[in-house]
Amino acid sequence: MDPIAGAAAVAHSELELKPVAVTRWTARLVDAAVEQSYLDSRFRDDRRRVLVLMGFVAGAGALIVFGRFLAYLDGHAPWFGLLPPVVPVLVAALGATVILRAKSPQAMEASLLSIGAVVVVIRFTMMTIQPVMAGNWLPLMVTSLFVIYLYLPVRLTAGVVFATFYSAASAGWWLTLYGVPLSAEQIYFGLLWIVLANGLGFAAANALQRGQRVQYAQNLVMQQLLATDALTGIANRRSFDAALEREWRRCGRSGQPLSLLMIDVDHFKAYNDRFGHQRGDECLRRVARALTDCVGRSVDLVARYGGEEFVCLLPEVGRRGAAKMARRMTAAIARIAIAHPDSPLGGRITVSIGVATVAEVAGEPATLLELADKLLYAAKKDGRDRIVECEMAGDLRVARAA
Repeated sequence: MDPIAGAAAVAHSELELKPVAVTRWTARLVDAAVEQSYLDSRFRDDRRRVLVLMGFVAGAGALIVFGRFLAYLDGHAPWFGLLPPVVPVLVAALGATVILRAKSPQAMEASLLSIGAVVVVIRFTMMTIQPVMAGNWLPLMVTSLFVIYLYLPVRLTAGVVFATFYSAASAGWWLTLYGVPLSAEQIYFGLLWIVLANGLGFAAANALQRGQRVQYAQNLVMQQLLATDALTGIANRRSFDAALEREWRRCGRSGQPLSLLMIDVDHFKAYNDRFGHQRGDECLRRVARALTDCVGRSVDLVARYGGEEFVCLLPEVGRRGAAKMARRMTAAIARIAIAHPDSPLGGRITVSIGVATVAEVAGEPATLLELADKLLYAAKKDGRDRIVECEMAGDLRVARAA
C-alpha cells in the first residue's frame, strides 16, 4: 500500500482555527471536536474538584459521627443515632472510587449523575425516617441546587435536567409528607425559593461555562496564530520545530521511519527583482497551497521554513514514499505554471528538494534536519529543479539524485 496516498486520515493534534464561537444558551463550543478537546483539557482538574467535594462530604459526616458518639457516651443520644451520618461517609467513599475509575469526561458525567440520583433517594429516605430533619429542608435544597449547578462538572443541559428532577422530587416529597400542617404562605415561599435557586443557579452556571469555553477558544486561536505563517497561512517554523520534536520521539518509540523534505523555490530572488515583492508574496502563497494539496494525511506537515524555503514532515514514511511525495510536489508546482522569464529552467517557477529519511530513529532530530539541508544544497548545486534523496540507516547513508 502507498504510505502516502493509501494511509487513512487520523485525528489532528491541532484543531482548526474556525470553530471558536459559543452558543448563547447551551454554553457549548460550536464545533464538536473543539468541544471534546475542551472537555478533555479540563478532565483532570474537574475530577480533582469532585474528589475534593466528596472528601469534604466524608469529612463533614465523620465529624458528625464523632459528635454523636460523644453525645452517646454522655448518655444524651441513642447508639443508633450514629448510623445516619455514617451514610454520607460511605456514599462519598464509594463515589470517589467510581470517579477515580472514570477515564473520560463523559464517563465521569454519567457517574456523577448516577451518584446524584442515589444521594437523592438516600436523603429523602433519611428525612422520612427522621422527620425532625424536615426543618432543614429549604436550606439543604438551596445549597444542593447551587452545588449541582456550579460545582459538578457536567454539561449545562444535564445539570438543568438533574436539578429540575431533584427540585420536583424534593418539593413533591415535602408537600406529601409535611404539607398538611403548613400554611399557604409557607408553601408559597418554599416553592419560590426553589424556583429562585434554579434560576440563579442556571444563570450563574451558564455564565461560568460560557466564560470557560470562550477563554479556551481564545487560547486556541492564539496558539494557532502563533503556529501559522502570516504570509502563506500554513504552519510556520515554530510549529514545524515542535512537530519534528514530537514525531521524532513518537517514531523512535514505535520503530517507524521518519522522512523530511526540504524544498526551495529556484531563482526566487530573480523573480522578486523582476516582478516586485507583492508578486513574490503571491508566488509563495501559490506554492504553499500547491505543496499542502499534495499531502493526504493529517499527521503530515507542510510548513514555511523561512524565505522561499518550505519543509514537509512525513512520519512513518520510508525513502520510497518520501521520494514519491517529492515527485508529486514537483509535478504540482509544474501544474500551477507560474511564469518566471528570468529562470533558465524553462521560464517557469520550479523547486529543488532534498529528501532525507531516517530508517531507525535515534539521537537528535537536528541530524535529520541537517541532512535534508545538505541534500537541498546538493540539488541546487547540481543545477536545481531536481530531487536528491538520502536514507540514514545507522551510520550508513545512501544518496541518489533524481
